[in-house]
Amino acid sequence: MRGMNQQRGDGELDGEVAIVTGASSGIGRATALLLARSGARVAALARNASALALLRDESQGTILVLPCDLERPESVDVALEAARARLGPVTVLVNNAGHIEPARLDAMDLASWDRHFAVNVRAAFLASRRVLPPMLAAGRGAIVNVASISGVPGPQKFAGFTAYCASKAALIALTESLAAELGGSGIRINCVSPGSVDTPMLARVAPSLRPDMSPEDVAESILFLASRRAAAINGQNIHVYGP
Repeated sequence: MRGMNQQRGDGELDGEVAIVTGASSGIGRATALLLARSGARVAALARNASALALLRDESQGTILVLPCDLERPESVDVALEAARARLGPVTVLVNNAGHIEPARLDAMDLASWDRHFAVNVRAAFLASRRVLPPMLAAGRGAIVNVASISGVPGPQKFAGFTAYCASKAALIALTESLAAELGGSGIRINCVSPGSVDTPMLARVAPSLRPDMSPEDVAESILFLASRRAAAINGQNIHVYGP
């Protein structure tokens, strides 16, 4: 499988404290493992406690796992405070949590629409709001939001994905506007918009689609944006495609 260059261990993120949301599977799981192997102290947040336990075991206990309902502000606050208390002030935040439940707009109920925005946009707002004060005090930090090519104007859209596309477009706009707000602060905010990735979520909603990439491929792009190699990149949405 492409992207399985996970024996990095080069200490690129030594001294960093990273939070990864939606880390129980797919891109989030691959990112948490890669950031940890690159030297960061990592806290992985997700709703699925049993999947998080497997992640902790695979990392040989180096990843702190924190069950968290990212739709609930109080749950986000508790998890991020626990991460700070155990690992120190957060310097890298990866807002990866995502939700998709395909339905045509005329058949979609309000609760489903709201959940797309709660997980795909509001969770990023809640986590970012929580980590920004210590980042601002330190004058440094990196936030990477995981959107989707489905949220980018132009590429073909698919029927039944309206709520998902709209919420991912909102996340891209959040990235650009927050970068403008924090210009000159030492904090960088960027976004990745992957194409089709071999994740459980994609397999569930589009089982006939052949993915272009592995989660590890996307994790490499996230690592780059979180690292000092991307020191001159801010407010950008990087489109990530397989060859």
